[in-house]
Amino acid sequence: MRKNFLIASWLFGLGNSFSSPIIGLYIYINSSINYMLKFLLISSIFILLGYILVGYLTTFWKEALTYYKLGILLFISFYILMFILNVKSYRFISFLGILYGLAQGFYWSGWDIIFYNIPHKLKFFNKSAYLGFFTNLVSPAVYGSILTIFHNNGYGILFLLTALTLLLSAILAESVKVSSFKFNIRRSISVFNENKTYRYTMTALAIVSGVNYILTNVNTIIIYKIATDYLNFAIISYSMSVITLISIYVIRDKLSGILKPYNVVLSSSLLLGISSVSIIVGFPLFYLIVFSLTSPLIYPIIDVYNWNNMDRRFLTEYLVNRQIFLNSGRILSSLSEVILSQISGYEILPLIPLIIIASIIFVRYNSKEKIQQDVL
Repeated sequence: MRKNFLIASWLFGLGNSFSSPIIGLYIYINSSINYMLKFLLISSIFILLGYILVGYLTTFWKEALTYYKLGILLFISFYILMFILNVKSYRFISFLGILYGLAQGFYWSGWDIIFYNIPHKLKFFNKSAYLGFFTNLVSPAVYGSILTIFHNNGYGILFLLTALTLLLSAILAESVKVSSFKFNIRRSISVFNENKTYRYTMTALAIVSGVNYILTNVNTIIIYKIATDYLNFAIISYSMSVITLISIYVIRDKLSGILKPYNVVLSSSLLLGISSVSIIVGFPLFYLIVFSLTSPLIYPIIDVYNWNNMDRRFLTEYLVNRQIFLNSGRILSSLSEVILSQISGYEILPLIPLIIIASIIFVRYNSKEKIQQDVL
């Protein structure tokens, strides 16, 4: 295993976890939810464009570290710009959205290339899980305490802290070269129709990915509205993180021995749908608790099946196809949310039933397949 890559990946995740959860909130506080949604929409479009651009560039330039470090450099530039522009950031929301989207596209393209060229991937994931547990415990405490102490000035501190941590992750990264191939976007799209089982798991995954992309940002705003001050915001945010960790490391393991994975997905999505009613009746905290509890029981399980349904002979095509559909889901959800925000006071409610629909698609076309007992 490339130990430097493991540490670099963890540092990147740690650094981003200090700021990414509160970017949407920061834009919202200084402008309105419309600016925040516009940022998400533009970012989602340029994440996809970034992936496609890297796909074409790898035909000529096969040094994966170039794309990986360029992505980190773009992230650092984004956070420094957010710090410099301060409360005026929303005035440059289009440019910031483009920069943030390209940063993600380049970074994750480079990361995918490096990851798929390292040995002992399972060991890498296991160690990443332990490091991720630490990150999930620490990050809400960090951004919560900084915002509690420094209030609105704390956002700038978090942006600089993230930029410095990402710089360290770039220094530690190791490079690999891409295997020679000619990028063909048509071929990458065509695998969607050629593999029926993959097609339906990918459809379900794209829908859930798109909805989660919106909900994770809007949920932060809901927490802020409930909290009324940054101390309570920190307490609620940390509590939600603890619930998520319990769901990941306790409940998911227990349920895997009782229910079939596809039943876990469906029951979790139904519970989430029911909980959304609490937003209408004025008790959104119940919805937030259920979301923190069920979210780790939906997307990750579908994702495991999606990976298992890929034809390894055409891994490159499947990886590109996966990103095309995941980011298309985010684009469509962002666009839908922009429209809904103009006509409804409960913007997220029409999106939540989509998770139930995605779960039904997943169950319908995977429950008949042979279930691997260790899928979780």
